[in-house]
Amino acid sequence: MIKIKDSYLNIKNELPITLTIGNFDGIHLGHQALILKTTSYQDTQSALMTFDPHPVHFLTKKPYSQLMSVIDKLDCLEAYQLNYVWIVSFDDDFASLSVNDFITYLKSIHVKRLILGKDARFGQYGAGGVEDLKSHFEVVIIEEEIYDHIRISSSLVKTRLSQGDMDVAKHLLSRNYRIYGQVVHGNHLGRTLGYPTANIEYDDYHIPRLGVYAVGILFQQKWYYGMANIGHNPTINYQEKPRLEIYIFDFNQDLYGKHVAVEFYDYIRSEKKFASKDDLINQLKDDEYHIRKILNHQ
Repeated sequence: MIKIKDSYLNIKNELPITLTIGNFDGIHLGHQALILKTTSYQDTQSALMTFDPHPVHFLTKKPYSQLMSVIDKLDCLEAYQLNYVWIVSFDDDFASLSVNDFITYLKSIHVKRLILGKDARFGQYGAGGVEDLKSHFEVVIIEEEIYDHIRISSSLVKTRLSQGDMDVAKHLLSRNYRIYGQVVHGNHLGRTLGYPTANIEYDDYHIPRLGVYAVGILFQQKWYYGMANIGHNPTINYQEKPRLEIYIFDFNQDLYGKHVAVEFYDYIRSEKKFASKDDLINQLKDDEYHIRKILNHQ
């Protein structure tokens, strides 16, 4: 798989391609159907075009949580037989392309066939739709993937994560939800509780429901297990921005400055404010006991 991250003007291609286009945030079941169809043709090379930053973030200039970073997306796409992955810089030039200019661009990179969802939009202000493409390319429309009578989308995955419904999120993604981040210094209060935690900088990732989770931690290509808390630390040292902190079972290495992946398995309980430090410690002990039992049965 050849990966290119650049301006659309610098992405060149001379061979006929079957192309799918989208944000592919999370690469959920709906995205997977598009990708698998794209790679199924023998008469062309296969290509996927996605964008960085996310168009919503670029156009609104507001924070926008995502299920994946660009690096995550590329890692996940390695599992598919794509010939090319093009990460187009979503900038003023690209955002202002007219419908006709975008069609001309697709022709210049030798698109023969497009694999799209029925609601696909393109061009400035999303002025173009599927019908605009059909007179220029072969267009294959993939039916929506449905879960519980609802179209599977990145927004649906985020909603389920925000509800703490990790089993459904796992089904929609076909894998456990992960957050990759760097371990940064916190206030070290966990040590005073007997639970030294690593504070994870999660950047623009969508964070699941606040509370305690059973998690896996990938560090230097080895899996460890433990418990995570996402929240404001309401009992001691309240934080305005929710923190993602992990306590890794049976682990004593220094993680500061290192990058880890946190994989969420089960939602255990909601965040709450305890009457005392001792009450918090007792709850943490109960959480650990419960989570170790869950992990032992996985």
